[in-house]
Order: sequence, then structure tokens, then C-alpha cells
Amino acid sequence: MRLNVLTAALATTGFAIFASSANAAMTTDNHGNVGYDSYDECVTAVKDGSAKFYTPYTYQNPKRQAGEASVKKMRLSEVMIPQNVVDRNRLTTSDYAAGACDLGVGQSNGRYGVSGALVGKYVPIAADMPVNVYMDAAGNPVRLTMQQCDNHFGSHFPTPVISEVKAPEAQVAISEARTMEPVVVATTRVIRPSKYSVKEVIIAPSDQINRVNTPQGTAVAIEGANRTVIVGEEADADIIDKTEINQTFPVKRVPDTKP
Repeated sequence: MRLNVLTAALATTGFAIFASSANAAMTTDNHGNVGYDSYDECVTAVKDGSAKFYTPYTYQNPKRQAGEASVKKMRLSEVMIPQNVVDRNRLTTSDYAAGACDLGVGQSNGRYGVSGALVGKYVPIAADMPVNVYMDAAGNPVRLTMQQCDNHFGSHFPTPVISEVKAPEAQVAISEARTMEPVVVATTRVIRPSKYSVKEVIIAPSDQINRVNTPQGTAVAIEGANRTVIVGEEADADIIDKTEINQTFPVKRVPDTKP
């Protein structure tokens, strides 16, 4: 899949991108370096493997400019384009993994650019080209040049080749067996007499306890000693286990009627 990256020309920054031309010609200088009439044609040549990457033919030591505190030697592919440069030029990549197609420029600030024949052409720059990375006092890259000759690019950062956008791989649904385990927090609650009052506790055999439906709800009836007594609501065992009653009350035990 081939992508057209930008349609607007940003001539003042050196990141000028123009619409491709099917008839754009390739220009070759006296040193065998080539340039293309359009950015798109240069990118196409890089991606189909026909491009001849630029090779420096002079030698110059690094030369720092105002505001540059240090210089580091790196491969172009190792350089990350600062986010402010990405945003300003509306780039869709922040790296040089696929190299660059840079607009050729001439001499300025005591350093050359490309040969005169390639000025105004889009020159393919290899991802593994050695470059000088000039940095500010905080260690942030502010400018790149070709390492061997210290020749400058069309701007402080050459225009990157946008790598192909790969479609995301299909996600495979995975069935998971999940086990939900309840978390039990044991607490002891003290219920004050003003909120909860216990008149008495009756302990009875389970076979003598019956539940009776009444207009007010379910009540508990205890059968024993030749009589049946409705004593009210039955406390859930969980409540009894976790509740501490802060009062005194009588406890009655109903005898078992079985011999």
C-alpha cells in the first residue's frame, strides 16, 4: 500500500512536500548521487529498492552553532525527531527507520549541502547514514548533519520516509474460565440496647421449631412441654455468630420431647 504523506508545501522549514509526478525525472550529479523531482517519486524509489542513497564526498569536522552544547555521532535510524518538529510539520512518524527523502539545498553557515545539480531535488538518504546530532544544554537534539562532511540537510532535521502502515493483526478470542471467590471479612459488631433489645434467648431442638406465616411475616413457633408458643422472629445463624449483644438477658432451654 502506497501512502501520500502531505499535500502542503512547507518551504520555510525545509520539509516541503509536493504532489507526485509520474513523469518526474531523476537527476544525477558528477559524483553519482541522485535526486528526484518530487518527494513521492523519491519515496517510491526508496521503497521499491531502486534508489541510490546519497554518499558524501568531502570531509569536514563537526562545527557547533549558537545554542548547541554538544554533538554526538549516531546512525540516522537511531535519531528520534523531536515532537515539536513532528507537530510543526504535521509528520506521521517520529523516526528515520525507513530513511529520508530530503530537499537538497546549497551552502549556508559555512557548510555545504548537496552538489549544485541536486539543489531543489529530493535526495534519498539511507537509514544507516552516519550523522552528527547536535544537542542543546539539556541533551535534546536540535540539528542533524551528514557525519563525514558535516553537510547540512534541507532543514535542521531531514524529511523522513514514512514507513508503510501495517494493518493490525486479527485478535483471537480466548475463552477464560474465571472463578469468583467471595472475600469474607470477619467483624464483631456491638449493638447497643437503644437500637436492639433482646428479651430472652430460647434454645430449642430443631425438630420442635416450626415457621408460621402471619400477617406481619414469618414467625417462629416452638412446640414443647405440651404447648406451642409463638416467640417471634428467628435470628439468622450468621447474624448470631457475628453479633455481640451488649446487655444481659435470660436464656431458656426447651426440653426435648423425644425419649
